[in-house]
Amino acid sequence: MPVRHRGVPVPRDPKTLGEHLKRRRVQLGQKQAETARILGISTVSLSRWELDKGFPSWDHQPAVIDYLGYDPFKDFGIKDPYSNETGFVAFLSAKEPAPIGHLLRRRRLELKLTVKACARKLGVDPKSIIIRPTA
Repeated sequence: MPVRHRGVPVPRDPKTLGEHLKRRRVQLGQKQAETARILGISTVSLSRWELDKGFPSWDHQPAVIDYLGYDPFKDFGIKDPYSNETGFVAFLSAKEPAPIGHLLRRRRLELKLTVKACARKLGVDPKSIIIRPTA
């Protein structure tokens, strides 16, 4: 495994999804265009993922898992790529009753549904299930 590829360092111990993807692509001796075709994405998307400036949607995560041969997403925790909510949403402990909106969001994330897909399943307007922070 080369330490550098075209002048860019190749991570020995990848910690981010981008590092995992870059390392695997270099191991296979593929160009970004080949890897992007295999993953069913554009080369721009792959480049953004490798630079950790973007994150695959849940629709693309199974292809990434197949390509890498393992699941790198379990290390990152729940991340909703469709959400504009911050990553610092805190849920109340189970001892206190949680608001229904938080329970709905938690279940939606567990099922890996987008806001639109969840709303469609529930038969409601997507705007009605978006949780807005309170002051």
